[in-house]
Amino acid sequence: MSRPALLRRHYRTIVAAIAGLLAVCASLWLGARMDPVDGFFYDLSLAATRQRPGTGGDPVAVIALDRGSLAAEELAPLPRTFLGPVWARLLDGLMASGVRAVGFDIIFAYSANRLPGSNGQYDKPFLTALARARDRVVLARSASAMPAPPFFAAVLDPGADAELIADPDGIARRVSASVATADGQRVPTLAAALLARAKAPPMPAQLLLAPRAPLEAIPTYRVIDVLHCLDRDPAALRRVFAGRIVLIGTNLPEEDRKRTPDRFMRSPQPQPGRAGQCALARLGASDPGSGTTPGIFVHAAAVAEVATGDLVRPLPTAGRAAAAAAAGVAGAWLGFLLQPWMAATGLAALGAIGFAAALILLGFGWWLALAVPFGAAVLAAVLAYLVRFLVEERRRRRVQNAFGHYLAPAIVDQLAESEADLHLGGELRDVTIMFADLSGFTALSGKVGPGELMTVTNAYLGLIVAAVEAHGGYVDKFIGDAVMGLWGAPALYLDHAAAASRAALQAVASVLRAKTIADARGEPGYKLKIGLNSGPAVVGNVGAEKRYNYTAVGETVNIAARLEGVPGDYGCRIVVGPRTAALIEDRFLLCELDWIKVKGKEEAIAVYELLGEKSDAGPAEIAYVAQYRAALEQYRAGDFAGAEEQWRRAAHPFLDRSGPSPPRIMAERCAALRTAPPAEWDGVFVKNTK
Repeated sequence: MSRPALLRRHYRTIVAAIAGLLAVCASLWLGARMDPVDGFFYDLSLAATRQRPGTGGDPVAVIALDRGSLAAEELAPLPRTFLGPVWARLLDGLMASGVRAVGFDIIFAYSANRLPGSNGQYDKPFLTALARARDRVVLARSASAMPAPPFFAAVLDPGADAELIADPDGIARRVSASVATADGQRVPTLAAALLARAKAPPMPAQLLLAPRAPLEAIPTYRVIDVLHCLDRDPAALRRVFAGRIVLIGTNLPEEDRKRTPDRFMRSPQPQPGRAGQCALARLGASDPGSGTTPGIFVHAAAVAEVATGDLVRPLPTAGRAAAAAAAGVAGAWLGFLLQPWMAATGLAALGAIGFAAALILLGFGWWLALAVPFGAAVLAAVLAYLVRFLVEERRRRRVQNAFGHYLAPAIVDQLAESEADLHLGGELRDVTIMFADLSGFTALSGKVGPGELMTVTNAYLGLIVAAVEAHGGYVDKFIGDAVMGLWGAPALYLDHAAAASRAALQAVASVLRAKTIADARGEPGYKLKIGLNSGPAVVGNVGAEKRYNYTAVGETVNIAARLEGVPGDYGCRIVVGPRTAALIEDRFLLCELDWIKVKGKEEAIAVYELLGEKSDAGPAEIAYVAQYRAALEQYRAGDFAGAEEQWRRAAHPFLDRSGPSPPRIMAERCAALRTAPPAEWDGVFVKNTK
């Protein structure tokens, strides 16, 4: 096979492979970035499942300076700059309660020691507390400003940057372990420094937040409630905070709010504390409905994930590339194999499978970014459909050019639409053959001139051709005043027997209407006889190199040709063979006429009259079939008198009783057999003519 022919044969595989390769390149180029589409599905996946690696639990607590605390009697008179003594009491109490570490998410950019009259001692209690807890406390800083000198001096490692990493959609999903400061240094962030103080596992260089619950579901308590417990029941603080990492900061609706990946989770509700002298109540969402979270909870979530091992990382490069390649190839094949709307449904199903895979991987600590694979699948499907259109259109033109010489336009279109390879030459197919003959050609030719005869004949042949093509058949040839029709080839037609039967009924009805109109006008017209037979036949091209014909040959065709003359023997219009009858008996009303031996055949076959579709049959038609069947059984049993009586009483539903009809002809045959009974009787009628 030549290279161009090989490419034409395997173009789908080649295009699918190219789509997969391009998807891999896109995956490598874009890396693990979280674009808005990936961000949406990532946040949705967090809400859809709580499956994460690690131990879970609540190793972190938050003490919030909220509106309730600021409005309390003890704190209301004090500006925040003057809260140093409050922070000192809080820090000493937490250290006494056995916390692992404390982090202040508050920028202490000004010290009250500088106020006139303070003698430089106002913040001394806080500075002293910081000095005592220096191995377990961290103060926040920004990238451009450090804490005021007294606080800086009181803390061994003044650690952290309060800024978080927002993705392109504005949602803070990542926290870095370090940040570059304005003076060129690289210092740890609040979460990283706090983990180091707590002697917890080190924080990854960049942490992807993957909360199991809303961030504000982290145990959170008011500053004022904790202060009250210090006075009334210090043991209660130990029960709540012992062994935990505590972050202190604000949760005010107007300060330091972030959009976070828990946006699809239900806001947490407040929980009442235990009854007693010190009832530490857990807070709920600080500003429900705002779609934002206080920044302190982002730091707290980062610390909690590292402490519990609930770490989620982007899928490695190889995994992302494999997912993109698989999606690209799948999208290409969807575009090649399906119609556009079905391909769109397939792409939606592919996206659902990808999202399900992302949920499963999330439970193992990996996040599969979906934008690149799904985008690759969509683009590959579009590309495949465009290629398919171009290739198939070229193929369509080639088929139409080849078959347009001798096929009906409808068959050419059907072949062009077919996905099966065009196959020229002989092949065995299961088909249905029709032979339709215009009755009265010889008599008419003696009454009218050649021109009028040709005009009338062509008009009636056109009615037959229209019926054949209307039901997916192929007009194989014209044989004088007869037409040979074919179903099941060259285009594959699985329900060929039913289609041929409907075509025969339409042809008979059309010819009958034309004959009725012609008779009323005194013009010449034809009647129609049709024989149908189904079975295997060899179909393909016959003829010479430059003169060809697509036809069918074989026993099925020969019997169909013989059946075309049978309606004349029984005075009916359409006769079908036994295989056709078996294929359509559940949908069409059939009347078994007789057992016959056609010319040239030794075996008898059953022949049936096709009366119509069962859905259109009335009581009279059904009763006629039953009465004819009863007479036929008597006839085959040799009871000619009984059969004759039955047939003479039978009225054909569509034929005039004064003219030839199957029951009238069979009754006359019975009368002849009664007069001259046969020596041996097998119930078979031998047809000696074609």
